[in-house]
Amino acid sequence: MLIGDMNARVGNNRVANIVGTNAEATLNNNDKKLIDFCTFNNLKIMNTFFKHIEIHKYTWEARGHKSIIDYFITNMKVSKVIQNIRVYISNDTDSDHYLLCANVNFPTPWLNRSNKKAPLKQKEFLKVRLLSDESIRWLYTQRVKRHLNNIKEKEIYIEKEWKNLQNILKSAANKSLGIIKRRIWRKYLKIWDDQIKQLIETKKKSYKNG
Repeated sequence: MLIGDMNARVGNNRVANIVGTNAEATLNNNDKKLIDFCTFNNLKIMNTFFKHIEIHKYTWEARGHKSIIDYFITNMKVSKVIQNIRVYISNDTDSDHYLLCANVNFPTPWLNRSNKKAPLKQKEFLKVRLLSDESIRWLYTQRVKRHLNNIKEKEIYIEKEWKNLQNILKSAANKSLGIIKRRIWRKYLKIWDDQIKQLIETKKKSYKNG
């Protein structure tokens, strides 16, 4: 944000991460208010951190007096992308304030880790189409039989027995068919059918007939 209404002159005494040493030496009654405000909100007065000659630092001049009373103030995250701040006195702004400009270099989205979107999740699917091949289907059934024959005794609880059967079928399928990874896309519920279509047509006709 750009602040100039307070007419604060914050000086060039360094305040860690708040005020730099490249502003003017003068302070006034509003300096503490602005510095306290920035300290409380974890903000940085950016144009006090860039070294320039005087004509590129002073933001206001009138009646033989000049001062720095306009500031670029940012949070700590945004301060990292600001490369330079300086005053331009040659621009006609029709004011006793000079034009204060900042050079900002926003990183491209693919280089900025904070802007990276999480990749789409992938889900594993069995290559069930391979079961149409007779030799692979035979291999799958043999693997299932081998696993079943290795079970010495049945489980007492049906839940455990069903879990064991699931593991057997899954293991045999993985070894016989293999898996493929696919991106998960949002699935929409398909509820449109001929019955609904007919009801909509009936409603339209009833509306037209009044």
